[in-house]
Amino acid sequence: MTASAPVTQIVDTLGDATESGPMKAGDLVETFGRSAVPPVLIVPGLLVASPLSGIPLFSSFCGFLIFLIAIQGAVGRDYLWLPGILTRRTVPVERTHNAAQKMRKVAGFLDKITRERLQWLVRRPMTRVLYLICGLAALSIPFLELVPFMSSIIGFGVALIAVAILAGDGLVAIFGLTVFAVASVIPFFIISTVSAGLG
Repeated sequence: MTASAPVTQIVDTLGDATESGPMKAGDLVETFGRSAVPPVLIVPGLLVASPLSGIPLFSSFCGFLIFLIAIQGAVGRDYLWLPGILTRRTVPVERTHNAAQKMRKVAGFLDKITRERLQWLVRRPMTRVLYLICGLAALSIPFLELVPFMSSIIGFGVALIAVAILAGDGLVAIFGLTVFAVASVIPFFIISTVSAGLG
């Protein structure tokens, strides 16, 4: 992982891994290493923020994956454990590869804007709090999958938090938390709008 462009390298690794043919989610996780939480967390975050979220139940799958990864980061596990029901799931490699190519611009932008600042926000014990927030946000994805763009917004927030921890950039972590705050308001806004229309 290069220090100068870690997110771009993660996206490139994702693209290369899905270029060789069929693979399972467990193989994809192993590609990034189970001892490094932020890179592994960035991947499902970016994937659910991509057009792949349009695949039925894909967002829910990523939501559960994010939850398990984030909660283990919150409790300080050094090695990630994932259940077989998730690791045995086949990854849609062609769509994932295409999504990785489209995500390169976003990755490049994130690499460009991140730098070390407000580091107390992205060091322990604060990282555990950030992981916990990501995990709780991810739990809502299966329930909000039918709400347009909600899973993508939450996935992008998760990706921002993971990038912030990886790059040591507390300001990006604040942006990620802001995304979560916005996402939490949207369902209530939709419900109130629909209720007003029916009334």
